[in-house]
Amino acid sequence: MVKGVLLLTTENTEKECDVGHSMPKAATYDVFMDGTCSFCRWSKAKVQAYDSASRLRFLDYNDPVVALQAPFPRVELGGEMHVRTPDGAWLKGFEAWLALMRVLPKLAWLGWFASMPPMRWMGPYVYAFIARHRYSLPGAPARCETDTCAIPGHRAK
Repeated sequence: MVKGVLLLTTENTEKECDVGHSMPKAATYDVFMDGTCSFCRWSKAKVQAYDSASRLRFLDYNDPVVALQAPFPRVELGGEMHVRTPDGAWLKGFEAWLALMRVLPKLAWLGWFASMPPMRWMGPYVYAFIARHRYSLPGAPARCETDTCAIPGHRAK
């Protein structure tokens, strides 16, 4: 093997790599979701279509092994999207969406745009509005018959 090829990593640091070996796999973002929720599964399918580099890993927090990985109770996980970044930081709600958009090649521009004022200031309110009206979104699945994916603060009907 030939040594001495330098790669620029996602952290903007150089790393020596043997020629002939594949590049290191990009770090993944763990998206904690309710696997029994129809809206969550619908959203996952929409987002995965943009994940050409396999940067996202969707984890169902109903699995006890997965739930132990999160420092949040299930009720809090169900209230808004939670993401664990490759460096172990936790993001939720609008901040989580920003991080995901930035790592998806076709949505990176939107993630950066939404990070700038005034979008950055309005983002949490837009996120909350969409969360409250998620079953009214075009193409969204029907509301769940159980409380599994009820809108926080509301009971399923």
